[in-house]
Amino acid sequence: METPYRCQCVHPFTCRALVLTGLLVDACLDEEILRQTAAQLIDAWPVLGGQLHRTDILPWALSTGSTVDFQSRQIDLDVEYWTQKGILPPDTITRPTVVHSLHVPQLDEMLIFDVPAEPENVFLMRATVLRDATLLCFGISHHLADGRASSDVIRAFCDLLSDRPIPTLVLPPDARGGRMSDRVVMPRDPLHPIPAIGYAEHLGNFTSGFWPIFLLLAAFMWDAVLCAIGLQEPLEEKFIYLPDSWVNAVRDQALDTLSALPDSPASDSPSDSPPTKNNILCAWYLKTLYDPLPPATTPIDLYGPLDYRPMLQPPPAGQYWLHNSIGLLRQPLTTRQIQHASMAALAARLRHTTLRYTTPHSIQAYLRLCEDHASQRLLPRVRGRGPMPMVLVTPWTGFDLAGLDFSGACRGGGRARVMFVNPLIRHRRQGRWPSAVVSKSLRGGYWMRAWNTRSGWRGVERGAGSGLG
Repeated sequence: METPYRCQCVHPFTCRALVLTGLLVDACLDEEILRQTAAQLIDAWPVLGGQLHRTDILPWALSTGSTVDFQSRQIDLDVEYWTQKGILPPDTITRPTVVHSLHVPQLDEMLIFDVPAEPENVFLMRATVLRDATLLCFGISHHLADGRASSDVIRAFCDLLSDRPIPTLVLPPDARGGRMSDRVVMPRDPLHPIPAIGYAEHLGNFTSGFWPIFLLLAAFMWDAVLCAIGLQEPLEEKFIYLPDSWVNAVRDQALDTLSALPDSPASDSPSDSPPTKNNILCAWYLKTLYDPLPPATTPIDLYGPLDYRPMLQPPPAGQYWLHNSIGLLRQPLTTRQIQHASMAALAARLRHTTLRYTTPHSIQAYLRLCEDHASQRLLPRVRGRGPMPMVLVTPWTGFDLAGLDFSGACRGGGRARVMFVNPLIRHRRQGRWPSAVVSKSLRGGYWMRAWNTRSGWRGVERGAGSGLG
């Protein structure tokens, strides 16, 4: 029996998207055990067996249920096929490298089969059993959950495989008449060394109303026309491997550069909060996108998701709720600023913006805005016109997906570990603007699944924007 409910505080951009996590596991898994475990998980967490009800009323309703959307198949390939494609880069790679042999559409086709463009079921699972390995795909409605919640679902699945207990699922507070903004844990110290993002500034990050949204969508459609007739470079999606040694070297160089600068109250990054590796990776990606363009003051808006769970009062011990708990960061830039800034300066600026957006007062203001506008359609506010006025970077580096253990489903016993992770946020406007998802590699480096122009990819091949020199 279905029980409908609505989450009143959801990320405005994500209602139609689907969070897909593809995993290559180094053992043949038993399809029936996988199916039974999926049913067991849905029985324990019935929100995963429900549906997303797309209506004219926002936010869309969700429901609990018992639907098990699981499908499996067998394909006559082995894991060596994928290692030859480049899923395990050699240790000899010393800088960011495009892995051309790892073709994105081919990998997606192997992982994602019989999945509608907009599934009604909020959770699905697909398994492709090879001769000596298994490809798994977990999909969950972005309206229900974000990347963190999706990884928690997969971890609960693995716990059930290993006969370990999982938390009791409860509906999130905003589905039970509460306000997520009231759960923000505010600091006792009234001083704010880092200025927070206020309600009005958060509101300025969004576009609402018929005509502004119509003009925004029309601009994206016009860009698509220009690409189709050859007047603008189209975007192409590829995998990039970034070795850990390179990332560490660039970050160390950035820290040395910043430490040599005089301290100033207007410094882009406080000395006790230097740029993170994610900031370095984001700055590098921006360089690859915009360095090939002619110098101009064209506005560029960088958007990024922020997990606000650490700022909230958590559920009671032993309980868990599934929720799309991401905020929105916006960094206004221009093409010229990206081109002229050093990697260190750009990464420091991104770090400072992240710190501002993740203060408790900023998170509370963002949640109140989402609650106040829950019934309205909101899209990103894009200031610029022309090629690539907006970019979205999503870090999945905090999810320990490589540590997942599927040994409980392994045929004939033995261990079953993850060899490769393929993250994807699928939505209808895929490839209309540059975006990237960053995840960790088993080799200690990073994978970036990213969109870029041909000029941008040529720059990556030449080592442009490497940050070293």
